[in-house]
Amino acid sequence: LEVSIKLEIEALMEKNIKDQYSEEIKKITNAGYSDISLKEIEPDLNTDFHTHGFDAYACVLKGKFILHYNNKEHVLKPGNFIALSAKQLHSEKTSSLGATILLGKRYKN
Repeated sequence: LEVSIKLEIEALMEKNIKDQYSEEIKKITNAGYSDISLKEIEPDLNTDFHTHGFDAYACVLKGKFILHYNNKEHVLKPGNFIALSAKQLHSEKTSSLGATILLGKRYKN
């Protein structure tokens, strides 16, 4: 019973996200990305430089998300989108408020 309740809650949350951010999700999907998820990023995040094994397309919903790559700092605020290629060396930061982003992933074969 607990598992089915948890699944129902997850399904409702997913529907709410799709309804609340339908335009952002549409833009991410139209750009060729899938596996879209809502990410709450902790306050004062400051990662080392790293890469991912997927192309990423993100939209900032709340807070400030800062990416550093190609010797530039990209400060993203709500409504801003950014694409990052797989294996692109970058670091990630947030302010003291953290950030919420929608993240679409595209995997290459």
